[in-house]
Amino acid sequence: MIEFGILGPLVIYRDGVPIELRAPMLRRLLAVLLSQGGDRLSLDELAEALWEGNPPGGARSTLQVYVHRLRKALGDSGRLARDGLGYRMELCSAQVDARYFETTVTLARRARSQGELGQAAELYGRAAGLWRGRPYSDIPNSGVVGNEIRRLEELRLLASQERIEIDLDRGHHARLVPELAELASAHPYRERLLALLMLALYRSGRQAEALEVYRAARIRLARELGIDPTSVLRRLHEAILRADNQLLLITSDTLDGRWEPSAA
Repeated sequence: MIEFGILGPLVIYRDGVPIELRAPMLRRLLAVLLSQGGDRLSLDELAEALWEGNPPGGARSTLQVYVHRLRKALGDSGRLARDGLGYRMELCSAQVDARYFETTVTLARRARSQGELGQAAELYGRAAGLWRGRPYSDIPNSGVVGNEIRRLEELRLLASQERIEIDLDRGHHARLVPELAELASAHPYRERLLALLMLALYRSGRQAEALEVYRAARIRLARELGIDPTSVLRRLHEAILRADNQLLLITSDTLDGRWEPSAA
């Protein structure tokens, strides 16, 4: 069976043995096809993507040569299928690490919704272990490949956030603080991450640091975006100021606006 790894540099395996694909244009062609998840791309769309919007004269003929060479390199022509006036990759989810990642995250979300937090955490961990770096990290990140990179990175961030929420609900707040601090620093406008960091700090006995996270976020949002923190973040800040006992009891899914601080 042929397998593809795109959650990092593009790698190819046949029955567990690496396949060398060194020609840059063949690697780009394969990346473009894989980024479509099995959807067809016409010859013109492939040419646009392969030459970044500036295909040369005779691009279609050159593209046909590349397709032939890629099929030969993969040794499995049935996987790169002709579909009308274009091509698509015929692959199951187990053959592409990004698809397996998405399937595993879906299973983790289902387990979480059913209250099976241990199983959900294990599945999120398994999904995270598939990543080796930025998707297609050795391929130019423009056009359709760039769009897919951004989609996968957003999904990775959401999956990390969801796994952290589960661990927070299971009482692992102190262990989560460094990871949350790193994520919040990398994504300073994601108020959900800021809220989770504040809650983890407070539950770790670090009230002053939790309040400082809010203060810094409020200043940054006002200076750089001209906005105030959301009501969720403001209510959480108020509760931390008052050392509200509910902060030791609430679950992460109540931070979305349904939770209210205790009355004074």
